[in-house]
Amino acid sequence: MGAQDRIAKSSIKVKLTKSFSIAILIPSLVAAAVGVLMIREQIYEQAQAQVTSDLESAKEIYQNYLERLKDSLRIHATRMIVYGALEKNDPGGAFPREMERIRKAEKLDVLTLTDTSGNVFYRTCNPIFRGDSQTRDPFVKYVLQNKEPVSSTDIVAPEELLKESRGLADKASMEIKFTPKAGPPSRTHLDSGMMLKGAAPVFTADNRFVGVLMGGVLLNRNYDIVDKIRKTVFKLESYEGQQVGTATIFQDDVRISTNVQNEEGDRAIQTRVSAEVAQAVLKGGNTWRSRAFVVNDWYIAAYEPVRNLVGDTIGMLYVGSLERPYQDMLWKNLYVFLGIILLAVASISVVAIRVANHISQPIRAMADAAKKISEGDYSQKVEVSSETEIGFLANNFNSMVSELARAHQELRDWGETLERKVEQRTAELKAMQAHLIQSEKLAGVGKLAAGVAHEINNPLTCVLTNSSLMLSDLPPNHPQREDLQTIVDETLRCRKIVKGLLDFARQTKPQKQPLDLNKVAEDVILLVKNQASFQSIAIRTELDSKLPAVLADADQMRQVVLNIILNAADAMSQGGSLSIRSCYDSKTKEAMLKISDTGPGIPEEIQNKLFEPFFTTKKTGTGLGLAIAYGIMERHKGKLKVESSPGRGTTVSVILSTEVKTADD
Repeated sequence: MGAQDRIAKSSIKVKLTKSFSIAILIPSLVAAAVGVLMIREQIYEQAQAQVTSDLESAKEIYQNYLERLKDSLRIHATRMIVYGALEKNDPGGAFPREMERIRKAEKLDVLTLTDTSGNVFYRTCNPIFRGDSQTRDPFVKYVLQNKEPVSSTDIVAPEELLKESRGLADKASMEIKFTPKAGPPSRTHLDSGMMLKGAAPVFTADNRFVGVLMGGVLLNRNYDIVDKIRKTVFKLESYEGQQVGTATIFQDDVRISTNVQNEEGDRAIQTRVSAEVAQAVLKGGNTWRSRAFVVNDWYIAAYEPVRNLVGDTIGMLYVGSLERPYQDMLWKNLYVFLGIILLAVASISVVAIRVANHISQPIRAMADAAKKISEGDYSQKVEVSSETEIGFLANNFNSMVSELARAHQELRDWGETLERKVEQRTAELKAMQAHLIQSEKLAGVGKLAAGVAHEINNPLTCVLTNSSLMLSDLPPNHPQREDLQTIVDETLRCRKIVKGLLDFARQTKPQKQPLDLNKVAEDVILLVKNQASFQSIAIRTELDSKLPAVLADADQMRQVVLNIILNAADAMSQGGSLSIRSCYDSKTKEAMLKISDTGPGIPEEIQNKLFEPFFTTKKTGTGLGLAIAYGIMERHKGKLKVESSPGRGTTVSVILSTEVKTADD
């Protein structure tokens, strides 16, 4: 991010605009949140109150069906054709036709007449099956005991339904479907039926009790009551193609009569109520009012327990209003609040920008002038006509700039003079230092090289020549052959030491050219990989293909890498792994070649002696390999870095700068 961008983001204008906007935004958002929550509570309270009222209306409709059933049975029980058949003990003649007419007129699924002993005298739906006892039926039992009509809801066993008809038993039979949020199922099939049931005593004209007239309406797959509730209570309202109000009759926790629709648009019978509602209503016997997940959507719902004649909870009556209209109303209110907030923030922002411009423009002018001054332009002046604190600041700023320009000119003059003197003295010191160092090197190394050449090299050559000739003249099994071989080997070692010393003293100036360190490593590996000492060493390379070139002498760099690799091989005489990796450090702009071995490592106490001439830990070494490599790296302005610890191997890093150097470098 540039300085201009940082100034723009931290300017007074931006900060003032942000502050004003935040000052109005936060309280507005809090007010909107509180307002929406309050509205939500009120809407849901009103919705719940409405659903509670709807439940009372639904209960009234349900109870009216029961009362109408009881009244119709009471009236028909007083008819002469009914008590006359009982008196005569003759279910023939016009009696069967009249009983069927009554059943159809009253829309009954069951219409049965029993005698005073509770035995079936006539079963309208199945006249052939008669004589069975109904004394265990709670309605018949009640009328036999109290001689008065009664009606309630009852669960009818499948065998009793079969006595009436196979069709009635099939209508009650239901496979229970899986329903989200319902509890663990205790059964998968419903065989019994839930029935609006009633009974009335049959009296003769002289008020003699002769029997019981019993009737019932099966609620399973019967939608008269729930549709009546929806039509009367909810006025058949719909929202976005979906029913707003719904009603359901449950047998235990299973929907047996409903106008709630499933995802396919069919009535969602055979589905179950949620576990939460079942626990409160069926097990607790309480009315439940709240949000409820009904089949596949959320409703503001109310559930009332449905009890049988003896007061046991056998099912539920439900009414619910779709929650989505209330949610959409809340969202509309929220959008209105947000619109007001955005309008307020926009208005405040316009005012804030105008105020911020009035304040920030003079300050911005001074900031721009200060930036140009920092770049060396001391001719800047700020023109501000205001007589406020900003005008006072501008005048002082202009005075400061004048003084700064004068002081800067003086410092520049002194700096130029001092720089010339420092450069002159530095050049003299460098020349003197280089001369002294070079003189000392030439004196010391020249004497050593000359002495070695005259005093050692010629005698060594003579010894090597004569011993080699003598060795070649001796037969293979001569007892002195081993001694002569030792003389030849040690003489060769001495000559190698002399050569290394001459190489160290020679200080050949590198012929620098752009060089790929990866190529240097590959050349050296190709040179050594077939040697006997490398047969038990696994060589692994990880060379960066994007490694920048360095300016270096290729032959001298190969000599450096070769010395390091040979030392690594000597450290792994029993075998091991040699890893060569190249990488680039973008911060220091340096290319690196890291050579790692799995040898025994270098003790810490001798690590600072590695680059000293003639220092070696090998029995046959000259101690000049790393010293020569170090000298080459010094002449290339590079570095050799050694990292080692006993038992963990050694890593030697060849480090060269990738920046272009001058010819003197």
